[in-house]
Amino acid sequence: MFETTFSQVSESEISSSIPEDAIITLMHDFPLIAKLNPDCKDVHLVGQISENTWEYKVEDCLAFIPKKLWNGGVWYTAIYTTVPDGCDITVKAPGGFTSINRWRAIRPNDGKRIIRITSDAKCSKTFSVFVRKFLENSHGQLQRAFREKAGQISKPTLMRRRSSWPNEYTNTTPVAA
Repeated sequence: MFETTFSQVSESEISSSIPEDAIITLMHDFPLIAKLNPDCKDVHLVGQISENTWEYKVEDCLAFIPKKLWNGGVWYTAIYTTVPDGCDITVKAPGGFTSINRWRAIRPNDGKRIIRITSDAKCSKTFSVFVRKFLENSHGQLQRAFREKAGQISKPTLMRRRSSWPNEYTNTTPVAA
């Protein structure tokens, strides 16, 4: 009666130069996924629930509440489950906020690679306007941060020229006369 539910879906294309297994590996790293959110302050593993499910405690800033009202963070529980094409994250936060977030790597028939985030949320009607807007904005931030992180792993690293290696890495030991 005093709660409302809503959904948010976002999709973004990801470079086809990034190997699909690298995309899934990133999605299977919950601390990395959590820290893509710039409001994430801390992540702690509580324990493993099953073969592919873990419980975490996460601290976030409450960016959608004016600092005059609350300038601290909030701890919430995240139940994280890996699935073959991504991950599912169930968030249980104070104040009755819950959300189920599904991250998926999708390859449509046109050959593109898509990252889709689907969030189904439930919260108090009092905060629904703030939470809905926050969720909409955070999807965009998460998509950009994920593409950036995935792009970093697809770039080859260059070795330094041998002449610029520090002496301990070169065979330039002085020979006694």
